[in-house]
Amino acid sequence: MVMKLAQFLGHLFFDAKETSVVVDGILILCSFENLRNLEVNKTGKLALGVEYKAYFRHSKVGDAKNHFIPSMIEKLDQVTKEK
Repeated sequence: MVMKLAQFLGHLFFDAKETSVVVDGILILCSFENLRNLEVNKTGKLALGVEYKAYFRHSKVGDAKNHFIPSMIEKLDQVTKEK
């Protein structure tokens, strides 16, 4: 999946060493911790008044039951199995 993301971003790979460095960089830049800690995601609001930080939350395995109704959880499980 990381390779597909890198190719989508326009990075072509030529050797294994370069690939490893690029993949490691993408994993770091796309990590939850990195994205959550970006200043742009900590301050400000969208046009509708929703704070940017509302897009990031720390979740735990099984926590969906506290945020979704059972039919939504079933749909998410179905989509996950298909992927």
